[in-house]
Amino acid sequence: MSGGPKYEYKWADGEKFKKPASLPAHEYITHLMEWVEKQINNEDVFPSNPGVPFPKTYQGICKKILTRLFRVFVHVYIHHFDKIVSIGAEAHVNTCYKHFYYFVRTFKLVDPKEIEPLREMSEKICK
Repeated sequence: MSGGPKYEYKWADGEKFKKPASLPAHEYITHLMEWVEKQINNEDVFPSNPGVPFPKTYQGICKKILTRLFRVFVHVYIHHFDKIVSIGAEAHVNTCYKHFYYFVRTFKLVDPKEIEPLREMSEKICK
């Protein structure tokens, strides 16, 4: 999946894709959403019973999930924003992005180097 001319995101999940693989965006995103669902439904990672502690790896897993989800924003803004504008959804997508951006930046959940592809846009719309 491409994040513009400087960025290529390869998929690896440690199971089916042990080595990072170049995939078209729709396949990358499909694998990503399935992987995120698997993580969220894993009681060892996200326990749902009161009193069950979160694992020591919890924050790292959350960072990985949010970093990979951020890459979808990168791809959409760089490759499909004209389509979003054409259907009148720009304000909605920007609002969704801003909420995501403020959350991950406030809690330092996505490394600043990952945000670089959308840095200029983020500086403009996330004042």
